[in-house]
Amino acid sequence: MEATWKPIVAGILNITLGMLNLFGMFMIIGLMVAFGGGILTIVRIAEFMPLWMSGMAQGILIILAIVLAVSSSLPLIGGIYAIQRKAWGLALAGSIVAILPAVPLGITSTILVALSRNEFEKYERF
Repeated sequence: MEATWKPIVAGILNITLGMLNLFGMFMIIGLMVAFGGGILTIVRIAEFMPLWMSGMAQGILIILAIVLAVSSSLPLIGGIYAIQRKAWGLALAGSIVAILPAVPLGITSTILVALSRNEFEKYERF
């Protein structure tokens, strides 16, 4: 088994794209804080945005933040396993989910993990 650069590059791409998703999640949380108080409260008081609509917007932002949190954890974990050359299936799953934030980089990561399958340790179940 010859060690090449492919899993390391794929792991770095996965970790980078996972961090990009985390950054998006923090931006969504910042929007939720803004909806909860601050300048957007003035907008609600002025009845520019009805109260039910602001509640609906907060609900959508919460769901979006949860989806981004879940979709950022798998590329991060997959990237770590790709760099360590362990658990090829998890590394591949992380690469596939990494397609969501940036398609070209995610596809590149998926191809690199798929091509380097023989470099990963064999996982044996008990």
